[in-house]
Amino acid sequence: MYSPQLNVKLVYDFQKSLIKIDEYIQFAKLHKFTHLFYFENTTMFGVADFVKKCKINNIKPVIGVGVELDDKNFINILPLNKKGYQNICYISSDLNLNNIKDNNFKINIINKYVDTNNIVITNVTEFRQKNSLVQEENFYDLNYIKIYPNAIRYFDVEDKKYFLALYALKNNISYQEAGDIYNIDESYPDDNIDDIYPDNDKLLKQIAFKSFHEILENNEIHFGVYNTPNNIPSFNFLKSLCFISLENYFKKNVFSEKAKIDYIERLNTELSVIEKTGFADYFLIVQDYVLFAKKEGILVGPGRGSAAGSLVSFLLKITTIDPIEYGLLFERFLNPERITMPDIDIDFQDDRRNEVVEYLFEKYGKFNVATIVTFQTIAFKSAFRDSCRVFNVDMETVNIMSKEASAFDQDFDTIINKSILLKSYSKSNEYDFIFKLTKKLMGMPRQTGTHAAGVVITNNDLRGIVPIKEGVGGISQTQFNMNHLEETGLIKMDILGLRNLSTLNQIINLINKNYKKSINLLNINLKDQKVFNLLSKGETTGIFQLESEGMTDVVRKMNVSSIDDIAIASALFRPGPQEMIPQYIQNKKSRQLSYVDSALKTILEPTFGIIVYQEQVINILQKIGNFTLGKADIIRRAMSKKDVKYMSRFKNEFILNAQSNNISIEKATNIWIWIEKFANYGFNKSHAIAYSFISYWLAWFKFYYPAEFYSALLNHSLGDKVKSKLYIQQLKKYGVEIVKPSIKNLNINYVGVQKKLYMPLTIINGINKDFVLNLRNQSQEHQDLFSDLNNFFFYSQKAGITENNYDALAKSGAFDCFGYDSFTMVSNKQFVFGFINSIAHDKSLDQQQNKFRVVEIEETDLVVQSQYEKEIFGFYINDNPITKIKNENAFFKPQDIDTLVPNTRNINLIGQIVKIKTINDKKNEEMAFIEFLDETGILDITIFASTFKEIKNEIILNKNYIIEINVQEYGQKTTGVFNKIVKPIK
Repeated sequence: MYSPQLNVKLVYDFQKSLIKIDEYIQFAKLHKFTHLFYFENTTMFGVADFVKKCKINNIKPVIGVGVELDDKNFINILPLNKKGYQNICYISSDLNLNNIKDNNFKINIINKYVDTNNIVITNVTEFRQKNSLVQEENFYDLNYIKIYPNAIRYFDVEDKKYFLALYALKNNISYQEAGDIYNIDESYPDDNIDDIYPDNDKLLKQIAFKSFHEILENNEIHFGVYNTPNNIPSFNFLKSLCFISLENYFKKNVFSEKAKIDYIERLNTELSVIEKTGFADYFLIVQDYVLFAKKEGILVGPGRGSAAGSLVSFLLKITTIDPIEYGLLFERFLNPERITMPDIDIDFQDDRRNEVVEYLFEKYGKFNVATIVTFQTIAFKSAFRDSCRVFNVDMETVNIMSKEASAFDQDFDTIINKSILLKSYSKSNEYDFIFKLTKKLMGMPRQTGTHAAGVVITNNDLRGIVPIKEGVGGISQTQFNMNHLEETGLIKMDILGLRNLSTLNQIINLINKNYKKSINLLNINLKDQKVFNLLSKGETTGIFQLESEGMTDVVRKMNVSSIDDIAIASALFRPGPQEMIPQYIQNKKSRQLSYVDSALKTILEPTFGIIVYQEQVINILQKIGNFTLGKADIIRRAMSKKDVKYMSRFKNEFILNAQSNNISIEKATNIWIWIEKFANYGFNKSHAIAYSFISYWLAWFKFYYPAEFYSALLNHSLGDKVKSKLYIQQLKKYGVEIVKPSIKNLNINYVGVQKKLYMPLTIINGINKDFVLNLRNQSQEHQDLFSDLNNFFFYSQKAGITENNYDALAKSGAFDCFGYDSFTMVSNKQFVFGFINSIAHDKSLDQQQNKFRVVEIEETDLVVQSQYEKEIFGFYINDNPITKIKNENAFFKPQDIDTLVPNTRNINLIGQIVKIKTINDKKNEEMAFIEFLDETGILDITIFASTFKEIKNEIILNKNYIIEINVQEYGQKTTGVFNKIVKPIK
């Protein structure tokens, strides 16, 4: 019979245990344990999750922090009460903030915080002599009392073989080496242990009874305090700022007296909720870091999520969207009838987001600001490759199986059952253990990471609330993940990085540089039909939210003509509401709308009779059922979660109240059923409207400043050949000249200047950033670097010119600025390096006596130069000569290679034969394989013997043809079968 033990190690001691929290609890339930012990080594990563899951399963969690001094000696510190828990949080925090390794320092930190509020269990006798604060009855010296002290890292002795593999992974050794080194048993001890440790169970029950574990009971909110001028109460200061801002808003815009009253009433309503909930400091702190970002030139998004529905957020310039103008609801953000934490998520340009976090860290303090930990768990592919590595499985086999697994991202059994190949390998004797080990490893945390957006700010020392550690850049980080922070009273603030804001910022800076114009996004005309016409034509490439093929089709069919239209399109284009898109488009075109009741007309008319937004559900519940907006939002949430019990409480009330509004029981029932269906689909209008501003701004720049727009897109897609090719092809439609890389243009990014786009040298395959920067240094040191090729080659030795990067530069046309095209420079490569080597070995030689001259100027071959472009850039820059030939022979209806569909017949292609390979078939007859090139790609084509015999003498390498083929799929690749030559091209 098993019993609870002291030193059970779990997977949050990374790669030092096989035991996961859920497995630990299931083991406890199986053996009817009433309590469980859990100590990590210095950290507390899994403590909150452990406590929560224990309590769900009616098991008392006994938690603390363990400090291992070496393989055998340890000190476990437990809390007797809340103060004792704070003590262990301080211990864990200080050990991990300072990365303490020295045992004496570890003991000093423990002594600094441990007191009468703690229990200590240790086998280090000397520690008792150094600490006199722990009460005698709460100090357990294992050298004098019998508690089983050994670490437990797996349940069954049979699991040792898996643990040895884990040990091998941790220490980067083979499985065999691990077996030679690690020869102790750390399985869960059975009842035989009672003979050696007869008091074990009794003592552990005693400790469990005394210990404290109520760490997730949130009795207070720990939020930061904003330092107001002259110590004005936070709410009073917030209220003053809002009314001053509203007065200025009235001055800058024309409002009727009635409208002004509506704004004032809305503001008072919001402020009363904020005062009641005590969130004034929250709004002021968010405003503070938003204003910091704007002051520093960091682009901030217009709003995100439900916060865009707050007038207070708008007046504080946290968001830039007037919620009243767009019919956005405050109750969707803060609900006065069900107090929830505020959630103001803010987008910043992603390349400068870290500056905002650093600002908060510096302003509010090291122990008051922290990022949030994440745990990177091991997925199937990683677990499998790790398992193979410790058993030295050959890489070819590993790659075959890994590639098969990459198609699936699910649990182990699903992955195995979906793949015939993996299932067959898993059942073989050779790989059986590897697959079992893979399953064991899956889901284990491997290391910590950082939450992409979450930050917490507190008015108290974080170390007294949750354990923290050092994070990226020296900024503190919580040891609990985001799922448990609110339960400790911490409010997560999302400071997000949005790439599209970085793109916008780069466009604005380029326009400023090129035209000396300073563009303020908030001053852009939001009703420019030229911009909406661009979108309606499907020109959505590079436009936030709208550029997917399906979304482009929706935008085109909807004929978008306003910010509202963009918002509706983005709200509908999601699983669920997508089914309403055809009906919406039809209703918009016909304008023949019908409503369950005319009372719904004002709510649904803007979306042509279709429920698109959550706010519409809330408005219907309010208007028909007489619910307050706060209560309506609670019902809306219950509907979206399909909480039948909660909904049934309000259905009858809704129908009864509807009758008082002269709506029949039957009609009210139908309305309830109708909105219940759409509540699950409805999208947050506040978020949809806010993000539609970003989409519109990008479209506006695309229309008016295409060179700058595409320059920014290309810079954010460096290395992505597919996107780069697409963007450059589209640029030509806007009349923008593409200027290929030049050795005199030492940029590492694309630069758009009015109607020209200059490509950087770094876009060339084989040219890296360091080489360009080295050349830039040489150009600053030697003003005559670019005066001629003689000087360039003389000085460029120091920049690291080699035959490889010379070849890349020559083929790209980067030397064209010296009067020699790519074909000539490639042809003279050997002479060039003879010259470079001669001046490299004789530094004293007068360079003027060794002037560089090309040996031979070659006649330009446009086809070869096009091939150079494809090789060097991954796509064509200028029109491929084949394009011209296609245009001249449009009568034959040629298809592009990159659009071919398998199992189609008698397809015409126009292009060039770039490779011919002949073999003898089974009948010993000659057949051929050719590679056929057009401007979109290369196709492998088979010419069978019967055909090849007739055309053998007509097939010439590097010659252009119109040919007819059948398209097939062979080896998961589109290929062709040659039919005939339609026409040779001269």
